Amino acid sequence: MSRKWVAIILGTVLLVTVAGVYFVLESLEPERKSALEKEEHSASAAGVKRNKPTVTGQVDGNPFEENVKTPISEKLMRQYIHAMSHQKVKAGEKWSFFEITNERITFLLQQLDEKEYKNDEEYREILTRWQKGDFSQAVSDHNTVWRLMGGNIGKAKGLLTAKQEKDYMEKQTRETR
Repeated sequence: MSRKWVAIILGTVLLVTVAGVYFVLESLEPERKSALEKEEHSASAAGVKRNKPTVTGQVDGNPFEENVKTPISEKLMRQYIHAMSHQKVKAGEKWSFFEITNERITFLLQQLDEKEYKNDEEYREILTRWQKGDFSQAVSDHNTVWRLMGGNIGKAKGLLTAKQEKDYMEKQTRETR
């Protein structure tokens, strides 16, 4: 058998294996989607309108639904604030997203009370403003945290309009940092 055929066979086996793993993982996703759809259906039947993605619960008190050690690290604090800011800003690239909720803001403020962070003052100012419903400085908030993260792609360039934010939220299918 020539090297060419061996390479083709090995490539095919690798491709089939990767595809198999992908489809197994995807098959697990419908169970989660089904639970979310049931929750959304019951909420809509009760006249409650929800944006996707919904917050379905907390993991060890974390409304971001991640099992992480608390108080959270400075890196994680930055990632959460950065991902939430994407709901409000225009940026060329957005690789993370978490919906802004009162529970999440309160959780992060509580973390600031439990641990001293290098950039505590910046985080506290941002989260306190957001807690009051003031997102007028969200571009600056995003870029402050983005710079602390060493960002070089995806600088925020403006605030989203209410319609743009609504459209952005409707397109989000999963939350991730």
